[in-house]
Amino acid sequence: MPTLTLSLGTADLSLLRWAVSPAWELLASIRTLTRPASHAIHMPWLSAHRHDPLLTGPGTSAAHDLTAGPPSHLPGFLAPTPLSPLTTLDDELDEVRRTPSAVVRRDLASAFGDDLPPGLAPMLRAPRRELETVVADLRWYWQRTLDPAWPRIRALLESDIHYRARSLTERGPAAMFADIHPGLTFDQATGTLRIASRQAGLPDPHRSLEGRGLVLVPSAFAWPRLYFKTSEPWVPVIRYPVRGIGTLWEPPAGTADLAPALGATRALLLELLETPAGTLELANRTGLAPGGVSAHLHKLARAGLVAPHRTGRIVLYARTARGEALYR
Repeated sequence: MPTLTLSLGTADLSLLRWAVSPAWELLASIRTLTRPASHAIHMPWLSAHRHDPLLTGPGTSAAHDLTAGPPSHLPGFLAPTPLSPLTTLDDELDEVRRTPSAVVRRDLASAFGDDLPPGLAPMLRAPRRELETVVADLRWYWQRTLDPAWPRIRALLESDIHYRARSLTERGPAAMFADIHPGLTFDQATGTLRIASRQAGLPDPHRSLEGRGLVLVPSAFAWPRLYFKTSEPWVPVIRYPVRGIGTLWEPPAGTADLAPALGATRALLLELLETPAGTLELANRTGLAPGGVSAHLHKLARAGLVAPHRTGRIVLYARTARGEALYR
């Protein structure tokens, strides 16, 4: 299997960070719908959205041709590198909309070569104008297919970030990278990160990040593969399968047994904290006011059932060993 090697200097490691990318999940989910046989783990979601108009509507759109076509990799401008766990879909789509015309044309040539779909020809002539339509179509797709599930997906992604950041602190970068995916190997002595790639004939298989840093993005719809991007003007990024993907579409377990002791709301919050989550995330998932969620979490924390953990500017709550013991 071809291997890409990245040289990470001290500056790159000091700039290592994690981020969430709603736009990437959107794009990867479209690819998942077009190749369902390879993504059986998402079957509940696939069954509900396999006939989405973006894929089955009359004619084709630029959004369809850009995301669901045959190229081995997506045009880079569609998925800007996110720089924060707080990145929103609007943040990323606004960046897509502002992509310089020269970058659009370069990325189309890289992804499609001489096989550019006819529907994308107008994008070569007027990239900025066409991007407005593409962004509108992608936003419409998001509202139909991913927006209802996003709180659940985001909770899983944030849980992964919390786990990986703690792993880096406790075990170091070599163990952290190895735990992310078997296709990642980091040699700390030389600062070399090896990435197993399915892309044959990599034009430059040995690359130096030269102090640009590296962003790691957990992804639900990347499973089971790794995806990477090192080209300018973006910060280098690796997207990898999120930890615990097998639990994503499982129906929530009941909380009736704990409700008499804890109260129905606190029992529900403790159940949802099977994976760490923040106050706003829990409020979105339960329909409760953030202030009410915060008050209940403080009571659970005083009882020793949950504990807060800070990840950057985000505070995530997770079950303690005592809280986990209630589910054994």
